Amino acid sequence: MVEAMAKAKLWTSPGGKTPDATLYSAILRDIGKGSDARLKKAAPGGFTKA
Repeated sequence: MVEAMAKAKLWTSPGGKTPDATLYSAILRDIGKGSDARLKKAAPGGFTKA
């Protein structure tokens, strides 16, 4: 997912050792925005557009 998002120029890792964990954290922060969230949890470990 990290590679696909970087290729599509949607998100890039800030250069950490665990870009997958950084992306997961960013997704969870977005979901925490409630009605302003761009994503929603679809299944364990799965997300979809809100």
